[in-house]
Amino acid sequence: MSALGSFNTAVSGLNAAQRAIDVTSQNIANANTPGYSRQQVQLSSVGTTTAAHVYTGGNAAILGGVQIDDVVRVRDTFLETARVNAGATKEALDIRASTLAGAEGLLNEPGDDGLQAGLDEFFSAWHGLASNPSSEPFAGQVMAYGNNLAAQLRSTSTGVEERWNNARGELQNTVNTLNQATSDLAVVNQKVLESTVAERPVNELLDRRDTLIRTIGELAGGRAVIDKNNVASVMVNGITVVAGNRALPVTIAGATALSGATADPPKLMMGTIAVPVSAGKTAGLLASLGSDLPSMSTQLDGVAVALRDAVNAVHTGGYTLSGATGLNFFSGTGAQDLVVVPASGADLAVANAPGVVDGTNAQEIADLALDDKAAAALGGTPGPSSLVRSLAADVGTKLQGLQRAADVQTTVVATADEAVNSDSGVSIDEEMTHLLMYQRSYQASARVISAVDEMLDTLINRMAV
Repeated sequence: MSALGSFNTAVSGLNAAQRAIDVTSQNIANANTPGYSRQQVQLSSVGTTTAAHVYTGGNAAILGGVQIDDVVRVRDTFLETARVNAGATKEALDIRASTLAGAEGLLNEPGDDGLQAGLDEFFSAWHGLASNPSSEPFAGQVMAYGNNLAAQLRSTSTGVEERWNNARGELQNTVNTLNQATSDLAVVNQKVLESTVAERPVNELLDRRDTLIRTIGELAGGRAVIDKNNVASVMVNGITVVAGNRALPVTIAGATALSGATADPPKLMMGTIAVPVSAGKTAGLLASLGSDLPSMSTQLDGVAVALRDAVNAVHTGGYTLSGATGLNFFSGTGAQDLVVVPASGADLAVANAPGVVDGTNAQEIADLALDDKAAAALGGTPGPSSLVRSLAADVGTKLQGLQRAADVQTTVVATADEAVNSDSGVSIDEEMTHLLMYQRSYQASARVISAVDEMLDTLINRMAV
């Protein structure tokens, strides 16, 4: 090899080392950047050309040094897809558990201020009145505890409705975010396509693309398919929401109030096509809006109706101390409009016959707390105490299941994150090792250039002298 050939070989090594140092610096600078994938320089040796020249034959082959083939992004598609799927499932569980936990807090069961405690106080007041049927203070207690219980049912039902409205608003915000993410991905897809065709660097664009795919997955459980030009198409349960540089927005249809959620639950639509969502934040919100909260509201209405019917069935058959009969104690169609009918203690039907001062009828109402079968027979449904216990058990069991599943999924996501970071994350120790290696390579190539320069100087200048 000639001196000039050695010089060119050393220059190629110098350029390669410089490019590798630049990429390593980029990795170190973005070590804490979310979504960043570490990059690597791919190098290959330059050997003898296939064309004939004066060095052809024998062992006189020309060695051309090193060339930079590409700067690649380290990213495992399988690991990233697993992370997207795990994150989508976790988001659905988390938002559903959070919404139901807030609603469960309204019941305060078990607790001194819960619905069951309110029922116990109400029926206990009737027991006290049965022992003292003509006592105004005991009659006042019945009125007070009756009004408190009705107010508690109204407050709990209203609280569930408020949480439904909040979840509905959160669903709208989530859909807006989803549509923005799909729109952003369509723009990035166009830039990726243009850069890929023009053979320009696309690593940072691909990081942005994968971050948006993960966001869409966490919002709606989207699944991505990458084509040969690095362009992503995203589908939600078979419905395409991003096709290349086109984003297809979704909207919300269905009930806008809790009262209509059972018959027409909220859902996502793309034009006239329903978008079935089974993962992501939207799936959790849709489950809360269409199932969890409406079911709880229906059960609260069931408690109110059972209480109304059981108490009224006994109260209407009894007599006040003035001889009036056929009087309802409660009125209303559900938990939100349940009210106490009697205006004062004198309107309470405490006796079982006119003109008799006893508390037989009041005792029958008090006994409803202890005899769910009697309450069920009178109202045609399980007694109110039984329904309250069922409501608390149903909500508690469902919430416990969601929280356990969310805890398990949190571990799954952590494992997926660890796998992704291990594969594509930046290790400062590793990058510093590479930096030292490329630095030494740069210094060595520079030293070769200096040696060749000194040799040429000797050959050209000093030998002539």
